[in-house]
Amino acid sequence: MKNLFSHLKTERGKKAGFGAVLAGFSALFTFAGYEMIRSPAESIFLSYFSASHKPYALSAVPLVMAFFIYIYGLALSRFGPMKAMAASMLFSFFSFISFYLILVFSPGPYWAFALFVFKEAYVVIISEQYWSYINSVLNSGESKIFNGPVAGLGALGSLAGGWFVSRYVGFFKTDIYLIFSAVCLLPALFIFLSAYLKTGEPAASEDERKGKKGHVHLSLLWENKTVLMIAFMIFSTQAVSAFMDINFTGFVKNAMPDKDLRTAFLGDFWMKVNIFSFSMQFLIAPLLLRKAKIKYILVGIPLIHVASSLFVLTSPGLFSAGLSFLLFKSMDYSIFRAAKETLYIPFSYDTRYRIKQVADAFTYRFSKGFISIALSLSDMASKLSISIFPWFSAFFSCVWIGVAFAVKTAEPRDQ
Repeated sequence: MKNLFSHLKTERGKKAGFGAVLAGFSALFTFAGYEMIRSPAESIFLSYFSASHKPYALSAVPLVMAFFIYIYGLALSRFGPMKAMAASMLFSFFSFISFYLILVFSPGPYWAFALFVFKEAYVVIISEQYWSYINSVLNSGESKIFNGPVAGLGALGSLAGGWFVSRYVGFFKTDIYLIFSAVCLLPALFIFLSAYLKTGEPAASEDERKGKKGHVHLSLLWENKTVLMIAFMIFSTQAVSAFMDINFTGFVKNAMPDKDLRTAFLGDFWMKVNIFSFSMQFLIAPLLLRKAKIKYILVGIPLIHVASSLFVLTSPGLFSAGLSFLLFKSMDYSIFRAAKETLYIPFSYDTRYRIKQVADAFTYRFSKGFISIALSLSDMASKLSISIFPWFSAFFSCVWIGVAFAVKTAEPRDQ
């Protein structure tokens, strides 16, 4: 933290550094809102469906993501990153207001299903826009100082949102949190606009201006091997997440049939995830980024998940499944994210703003969708005991280790 405050006093820090900090404060509100929709949407979904139906919902997410990412790329080409970001947040705001009105006055399983899918899609697209901005205004040396604390502000928002859900859902009830989630996007939008006004919009090179190479520029996946390997790594990480999630959801469903009780428990669970994530962002991530090689970080994290999966296998239950999933999510949001983002800094505008949405956001959800489709077609989620899924999370953790070894992680020079 000392290095961060010292850098903010420099001329560059007063512009780029403060821009990144403002993006972090914007993320605080965005992720507070996400926590206010995550558990309620899950609980509303479980009111109409069983945990074994969750793979069907997750399998629909990639289709929605592909559509949203293309529309975002089109907006990016026509209006630039600042207005595209504003459009993303305003669309999400009005979507949550609409979902609330529909679920109050005309509730039904189809709308619960649609809310769950939208909840899975919107947040990763907005999240990647934060990192596209941060990776464009900071150089590699600055990212080692700022990435952890800036992401920590987002974790602080998640912590506050999770606390608000777990403590007050009994008073407000589940459905009203859709409105709270929507309202949080308004200050997030205002602060993020302030960040862009502080630093200006990152400019594309002439050959990439206004989407000349495509609104998504998919060819970059083959032209940039590092980004392709990042996509494979993200696929592996989210396969681990999918199996841990289904396993955890199954134990929650079996233990808590009441909707509001589930919402309170899930809100408290995600609050604990964000306490760990917040602590890691400020205390561990900056130290690791300065002292350890990125490859060591990317390989070390899945080793921990292999161990936690084995723990669930030997001691199956809500506690072990929750602990394993908590470790995954808290590290995914903190150390893994902070380390991975440093890899994007040397690359072009289209890599940071366009193909990143595919390599990170789309792959992030596609992996869960792919696993879910496989489970749905084979009907494994309903036929197999939930205790079998840690075997799969352990397997994909090993795949993740292999891909992490293959990622080119040479430290980029400061710009």
